[in-house]
Amino acid sequence: MTKKLPSNTPPYALFVRGPAARIFALSDELGFEMEMQALAVSVFEDGPDSMHVQALFATESEAKTCQAALDLDGLEYFITQLADEDWTAKSQAGLPPVQAGRFFIYGSHDADNIPKQTVFPICINAGLAFGTGHHGTTAGCLLAFEALITPDVTAGKSPNWPENVLDLGCGTGVLAIAAAKALNQKTSATDIDMDAVDVTNDNARINGVAHLITAAQADGIASDKKYDLVFANILAKPLMLMAPDIAGALAEVGVVILSGLLDEQAQDMIVCYEAQGLKLIRRASLKNWTTLSMAKI
Repeated sequence: MTKKLPSNTPPYALFVRGPAARIFALSDELGFEMEMQALAVSVFEDGPDSMHVQALFATESEAKTCQAALDLDGLEYFITQLADEDWTAKSQAGLPPVQAGRFFIYGSHDADNIPKQTVFPICINAGLAFGTGHHGTTAGCLLAFEALITPDVTAGKSPNWPENVLDLGCGTGVLAIAAAKALNQKTSATDIDMDAVDVTNDNARINGVAHLITAAQADGIASDKKYDLVFANILAKPLMLMAPDIAGALAEVGVVILSGLLDEQAQDMIVCYEAQGLKLIRRASLKNWTTLSMAKI
């Protein structure tokens, strides 16, 4: 997540390192829940079970205020002023392209490096919302979607199945954009954060699918509409709490793609959604994060 950074003063960075589950939750708190909003939040994997998060602030005082408000017990952390650089450009240039099946996620700095054989190029820059496609959860969702719409899976269904798609907790809108491009049909996207809605609309325009995507601010499932496919790339706890609503929003042959799950959280999630009448049709792990595809029985 990156906001516009001041160009004349190097920012102060709060670095926190620890177990993946705590750091991922902490990055969400830094990005969306803190009263003291960071200029930028970046998450990095630095080992099989650990991650670190970097939050940038305009002043040292803001960084210290944020640090004091966080529960950092048992975590490694420190604050330092970074070198005088263009951090907006640096944060974007530091994101390499990601290939996920037929989808190729890239920043505008890599627009000249799109492979010729790419079927669905998607331009996503570091911005105000999470979900550049570089985290294992987003890439995992794209691969699950790719598997879902292959001819052998969709045999016997309409050519445009799934027809009604929802990207729940859309972030940058990368999953909604992928669905709109692959299916060439209208797709819904919602997020609790209005910044994410605005970013999704901007990215839809950049990728030429603004006419296919309807983005709106919503806390959870916002309507009685039934969906053939729901992308739910959030976190384990809210996914469990939302299980009845998500299952209830699925059409008769609907599928939900669940992600934001550490590998060790996957089995509990399966049990939770099986209790809602869903069955597991696909399970895959990428960089210690599991993505589940579950279908309405």
